[in-house]
Amino acid sequence: MSNVLRIKRSLISVSDKGKIVPFAKDLAKEDIEIISTGNTFKELKKNKINVKKIKEVTSFPEILSGRVKTLHPKIFGGILANKLDQSHARQLKQHSILEIQLVVVNLYPFKETIKISNNINKCIENIDIGGPSLIRAAAKNFLSTAIITDKDDYKKVINEIKKLGGISIELRKFLALKAFKKTMQYDNAIFNWFSNKITKNQEEYLLLEGEKIDDLRYGENPHQAASIFSFNNNKERFFKQLNGKALSFNNLNDLRAGLSLLAEFKNPTAVIIKHAIPCGVAETNNIYNSWVKACQADELSAFGGVVALNGNVDKKLAIKLSSIFLEVIAAKAFSKEALEVLNKKKNLRVIKILGLKKFKKEKPQSIITMPDIFLVQNRDTSNITKKNIKVVSKKKPTSRELDDLIFANKVVKHVRSNAIVLAKNKITLGIGSGNTSRVDSVNFAIQKSKRANSKNKKNFLSGSVMASDAFFPFPDSITLAYKAGVKSIIQPGGSLKDDLVIKEVDEKKLSMVFSFKRSFSH
Repeated sequence: MSNVLRIKRSLISVSDKGKIVPFAKDLAKEDIEIISTGNTFKELKKNKINVKKIKEVTSFPEILSGRVKTLHPKIFGGILANKLDQSHARQLKQHSILEIQLVVVNLYPFKETIKISNNINKCIENIDIGGPSLIRAAAKNFLSTAIITDKDDYKKVINEIKKLGGISIELRKFLALKAFKKTMQYDNAIFNWFSNKITKNQEEYLLLEGEKIDDLRYGENPHQAASIFSFNNNKERFFKQLNGKALSFNNLNDLRAGLSLLAEFKNPTAVIIKHAIPCGVAETNNIYNSWVKACQADELSAFGGVVALNGNVDKKLAIKLSSIFLEVIAAKAFSKEALEVLNKKKNLRVIKILGLKKFKKEKPQSIITMPDIFLVQNRDTSNITKKNIKVVSKKKPTSRELDDLIFANKVVKHVRSNAIVLAKNKITLGIGSGNTSRVDSVNFAIQKSKRANSKNKKNFLSGSVMASDAFFPFPDSITLAYKAGVKSIIQPGGSLKDDLVIKEVDEKKLSMVFSFKRSFSH
């Protein structure tokens, strides 16, 4: 048998009819018989294409409001017959089944329907049955049948037919692989919808589908390969790159960390990320001031960092941003003049944020892979407000301190545990991250603040607040914070020694509130 499959007969049944008429006309010019169904038949007939209705082949009408059209032995026998098997040939002849060498199918728009409709019946009717069956049959039998599921492949196929007199085995393999991917994606979408909307049993199973978007230069280190994959075939990016070198694995990981934290804030806020950890955060009355204050919090760490801004960058801010070395600047928008300034730095990656709200959603879940298993958890979308905290000290925090406590708690949630954040006037002053003891994180945050404000003769931490991602197991952290100038503290509570910690707070005449929400980020 030749590697080129001669096409004598085709079956066309498409939901998306784009490009199908000129393709069918090209098939007809090559003396290829066309069989078709329902609305596809009407569309081809309307355009004066010689086409045979499917019931002429099956001697059976379309029934059940179109639910059953192609599901018939005379169709599937013609698609699935192995052309090298003489017994198959005899059976086809015995049952008057015609060979079908080309199947052209695209599926009911299920994914599109569930995006715009909550009508269960409408969604159900857009679950294609015959289409996936035809696709799988033709793809399985790629040695004897060709399958097209993408209208962008029409031209490729007709060019081969014209050039070779048929379709090569190489192209049939390519089309079959594409077809199996199509049915996998389709079934995955149905499963996820069914488990979430119909059975409410989404906790029992998790189907992850990823399609490679691009290869990255390397991973965290040069010896590690890395790629970008879409999540469940969702190719809508949460960002658009406007300038600079291609984003690296580390750039994207830092951007993720920055936008996750930025999504906590509504007012003009600047976030600086280094190695996926915040090193400066400020919330002020305008985005320029927020950047200045965030940078001043730890300018040394900001060098070579990733910046995320929930406002628009104008020329003035662009000039300020370009005064230090940064890897990435991400913002909601950039003025023309701002881009002219930033684009002078050819390597600086300039990112327009498109989907900040996505970072507040529980899904996609947080996933950690291990040999043979993976861990899954919902993302931490907890929201601590003045309404869901409790003052546990004798002294109550002031209104300003309460605002600072809420601000600091938003930041600490995105710092590696054991996590400590010192803040004042909604500006981080010192961040302690990833230490193996909480008191070390407190001390680290204090030292960070002292270094950043070494030129300031006044105690910069005087009147500041402290946030902790988990409880204090001992009073020692409270003592350190008091000596540094901290006046108010927020923590989840829950330690066996809460009473001792509260006693220390009261003795030092500090205020403390419990959030009752631990925010570990290991």
